[in-house]
Amino acid sequence: HPSPDATADAKAWERLWAQSQLILHTEGQVLTCSLSAPCDLPAKLVPCWQSVPSGPCQPLPGVQQPAVGQGPQEFGRLRPHPNLCVQVWSGGEVQLTQCLQDRVLAGRPDDLLLLEHGGNASWCAMERGVCTPLASFTRTGTGYPGLLEQDLQRDVAAGQCWQVWHPENSTGVTLWACPMHKYLRARWALVWMGVLLGTACLLLLLLLKKENLKGWLKSLRAGYGSEGE
Repeated sequence: HPSPDATADAKAWERLWAQSQLILHTEGQVLTCSLSAPCDLPAKLVPCWQSVPSGPCQPLPGVQQPAVGQGPQEFGRLRPHPNLCVQVWSGGEVQLTQCLQDRVLAGRPDDLLLLEHGGNASWCAMERGVCTPLASFTRTGTGYPGLLEQDLQRDVAAGQCWQVWHPENSTGVTLWACPMHKYLRARWALVWMGVLLGTACLLLLLLLKKENLKGWLKSLRAGYGSEGE
């Protein structure tokens, strides 16, 4: 059991964090945050990516900095995106979280976070805390593994993806946010085309069967008529 002193210290820390507040600001393409607290607290600021409101927030690899003082602090190479949040970590736990979609921007749940390694030009998609190589990546409703690799790289080259983080040098990690809604729409369009084609084939088959049935009944009536004569 924890000692009374340790329990009292823990409660004191809880009260301090309960009186603290993290506020995010966007000025053009610069993200800044302010940690307001009764006193200077040992903590680090960790940007993270949250696709769905109230969902898990995965830290951006290599993007964090210590919280220094009470004034605004700038993430120099981090560009604002609706799915970005900032967490305050202290004592091995998340004490505060603030997201841009809570205060400033509307979230984009369909955007995919891509990680580009500058040194070896490899790509992976970050989801649920795991970075999956694009060659084997798939997402529900967008086809088979690896199908999106060339499309997403083409989107990056064409400027259709948003650069969330750029490194200090060419060997660092670059983060891109790529919209996926067009691929989801294309997938559903193919599904609907398949459904419509299947329905048309079924109707044609039924029509042919109906015509065959009419012909059989007609020949049957003709046969009965000839027997009656």
